[in-house]
Amino acid sequence: MPTEDPLEARYSDEPLELIARPRKLIIWSVIAAVVIVVTFVVMGVLLKQSEAGTIFTLSDQIGIGGIGVILAAGALMFTRPRVWANSERIKVRNVFTTKSLPWGVIRDVGVSQGSAWGILDLHDDDRLSMLGLQVADGQRAVDAMRRLRQLHAAALHTGTEDDA
Repeated sequence: MPTEDPLEARYSDEPLELIARPRKLIIWSVIAAVVIVVTFVVMGVLLKQSEAGTIFTLSDQIGIGGIGVILAAGALMFTRPRVWANSERIKVRNVFTTKSLPWGVIRDVGVSQGSAWGILDLHDDDRLSMLGLQVADGQRAVDAMRRLRQLHAAALHTGTEDDA
């Protein structure tokens, strides 16, 4: 399903044919971030004096709330994973890294037994996890995997015709 994306112009001259994102992971990450911020802000507001006699000042309370914001930002890092693909290449953004690969360097697209996300098997015997394609998303993940396999097969088929 073609979708407009601001990264599309930097990604390739060809329009994107697939954008996969982990729907359930995003929902749970946002819920966790909200719970963390609310918990730490409430703790900061309610802490005035401990049973040991320690008195918490305004700066201590703000610091506790700030720690909650930092932890929530960490939880929101799990909203980053995406998989973009077109007939030329695939781009995989995980939590901390982004890789863009032409289809020619990919041997297989699939899900390993017991894995929670998609895997790209590369020709150099390396593997690249696709956190943007989560098995927990059910039919959405199945449809995305089928489309990735179609794009991969089409790219390999085109590549063999050009070489002959």
